[in-house]
Amino acid sequence: MYVRQVDDQILTLRVSGKLWMRSLVMSDVETGTQWSHLLGRAMSGPLKGKELEPIITDMMTWGAWRKEFPATTVLNMPPSSKSYSRDFYADPSKFVFGFEAGGSARALPMEDMIKHPLHAFKIKNASYLATFDHEATATRLFDTIVDGQSLQFVATGDNRMKDTNSGSTWNASTGRAITGPMKGKRLTPKVGIMSFRRAWQNFHPDSKDIEF
Repeated sequence: MYVRQVDDQILTLRVSGKLWMRSLVMSDVETGTQWSHLLGRAMSGPLKGKELEPIITDMMTWGAWRKEFPATTVLNMPPSSKSYSRDFYADPSKFVFGFEAGGSARALPMEDMIKHPLHAFKIKNASYLATFDHEATATRLFDTIVDGQSLQFVATGDNRMKDTNSGSTWNASTGRAITGPMKGKRLTPKVGIMSFRRAWQNFHPDSKDIEF
């Protein structure tokens, strides 16, 4: 998801009906510029070279979302989650969770995330935690530094995890501490995107897989 304002102009983005390097191309109504949905970058047209600001978003079941945010509203769209989940689990090796860190592109292989739904790793001097929700078919990426302390986590089931530093219990989807000394604290989410492996590699040929 992206902020649709570029400079002082608010854009109306739509599907162009085109593919570029096996990936969806968007176009804006205002200028006709064509945008890569994977990069958020204008590839051709008057705004070529401009980039949309990414917004950290989440994907979870409606029930889980309502539990966390009971006063929320929802955009009602045709259901497609069943077909997406079916395609995903039929061959998860076709998918990665792509992100940028340490000055280069990285990818979390989904076949590994399914086997290890809680995975901590480092890139240079930065510590990260990736979590995977089987029901929502969603991956989240967090910075594990809270109040200057690098936290270590273990899975406790039911989409929960516990940090071994304080013993607090955290929601693995939202990165929020729900019980214990750190209750109310939040892990800082990082921007990333679920993508077909081939599409991610097309746009990021030097991308490296995170080891498990």
